[in-house]
Amino acid sequence: MMGYSHSISAAAAWLALNESGIIRIDDPATLAVTTLAAAGAGMLPDIDHHNGSIAHSIPPVSRWVVRLVAKISGGHRKGTHSLIGLAFFWVLALSANRLTYAGVPLLALALAGFAGGLALRTFRAPGGWAGALVVMAGTIYTNSFATMPWAILAGATAHIVGDALTTRGVNPFWPATLRPLVPSPLWRRSGYMALPVLGDAGSNRENIFSGLLASYVGLYALTILGITHLPPGELISQFISDR
Repeated sequence: MMGYSHSISAAAAWLALNESGIIRIDDPATLAVTTLAAAGAGMLPDIDHHNGSIAHSIPPVSRWVVRLVAKISGGHRKGTHSLIGLAFFWVLALSANRLTYAGVPLLALALAGFAGGLALRTFRAPGGWAGALVVMAGTIYTNSFATMPWAILAGATAHIVGDALTTRGVNPFWPATLRPLVPSPLWRRSGYMALPVLGDAGSNRENIFSGLLASYVGLYALTILGITHLPPGELISQFISDR
């Protein structure tokens, strides 16, 4: 998937978790801040790409980090897109609140700022250092520290699932390579696995899918603002039942 698709799918996944009651956030400001963080975290596994959005997000620090991660993870769509990579993101997010100074979880705050700034940049809003500082301030103001790790997790997980839906797929067992007895588009000789319902990255199918998810996010925003009174899932269900 392309960067925008990753971010919008991560934001939609986070909002869907909230609408379903798995993650319950009633405060609109907290939901907005954590959704931005989830959207940015939707691009975190691409921290292995030397020319990706993350590499240009908060220069020069982001370029240094990308080079280091790419070297450790073996390159693009390898370590960071595997089960090991997913486990790393989970451990990083869930331990983020443990590193504190004067009662403030510094790692959680830094992750929120980095991810939120990246999301703003992806959505063509002012991002970079300025966006990161805005999201960090929003995290402190809303006291979203307890929820923020789950937003990071949702975003990173949505990214890997999204890439698995494209033609290239992912190698979940990296650094091992499990080869099928009979190669197929679902499991290639290279060891990469995919359920390529979205076709190639950047395809029309992906763009349509991203457009639908963007509509869901937009409807949710209208609900938060009080313009509509039913969340998107209920609106869609009501529309189908009326038919």
